[in-house]
Amino acid sequence: MLKRFWPIACLFVLSPLIAEYLSGSLPFALLTILPLMAAMYGSGAVLIREAAVRSGGGWPMIALLGAAYGFVEEGWVDQSLFNPNYQNLRLLDFGYVAALGTGLPWLIYVIAIHVVWSISTPIALTNGLFPARRHEPWLRWWGIVAFSLLYLAANAAVANYSYTSSHFMASPGELAWTGAAVIALVAGALLVSRRRLAPAARDAPAPTALFLLGFVPGGVLMALMYLGRSVLGLSWPAAVAILVLLGAIAGLVAFEHRRWSGRQHLALTAGLLAVYVVGGLATSVVLHSAADLPGHAAVVAVCLAVLWAAWRQTRRQERTAAASYQGISPPS
Repeated sequence: MLKRFWPIACLFVLSPLIAEYLSGSLPFALLTILPLMAAMYGSGAVLIREAAVRSGGGWPMIALLGAAYGFVEEGWVDQSLFNPNYQNLRLLDFGYVAALGTGLPWLIYVIAIHVVWSISTPIALTNGLFPARRHEPWLRWWGIVAFSLLYLAANAAVANYSYTSSHFMASPGELAWTGAAVIALVAGALLVSRRRLAPAARDAPAPTALFLLGFVPGGVLMALMYLGRSVLGLSWPAAVAILVLLGAIAGLVAFEHRRWSGRQHLALTAGLLAVYVVGGLATSVVLHSAADLPGHAAVVAVCLAVLWAAWRQTRRQERTAAASYQGISPPS
């Protein structure tokens, strides 16, 4: 009975661990608030995966719902999309669009990282850890209700903390267009779930190529956000154009994944995880000083250990499936 809950527990913890701690956004000293972060990130990831599996929407649906998750968190909960001095970082100065009340590069960047690293990467890692249950629903009706309530409660708690610490509130128009974006993305996800796409017939790319497909665009995304204005001297239209191109690559990946094996999914995931391993170390030093490095290194070690375990479990499951198909005993 307890084995049924292991995949849920792993995804519940992995999502905030990657999104907030591996990224360097939160210092290791604040690991004490991991339960709250898990209630928000983890509940969202579990519910999104459940919706995609039950509906058959797959990774395209996960991506769309991940974007909706990002708009809820960044537009309504902590309101980093609209707060001009969120955590004293001046995130909106670069490419500010008055009609939207936000900086367009920050909007594209922060939604992208929620889609890729807050939601999709933890789901892919957990699927790799439990490959035999990759396509199974994990929750019963009461589990869906429980995680939904936990997600709402966590969002309310974080929103209250954000407001009391900054005393910033977005305008009604800004909150309204955020809601419209969430509704449009959820509607798109529901439409995707109605489509049953046939597997592609072409050969799948090599795992090394998929690793690079995750690492290189992800690294460019990070470089554009952190270095685009101060070092590279890029204007915000050029930065946005490149970020949109990266989004197109992500969309291509979403629709090509059907012909990939579990190991190929994990190769792409490893490339994406490597982006946060490298970028997270730099972010940790910049935001929290070098004193955070030992704790941050521990988070890196845990995430890499999970990746290694997922790789081994996936290889074992694929060998067993291949041996069963050929009617022979799997290698020990």
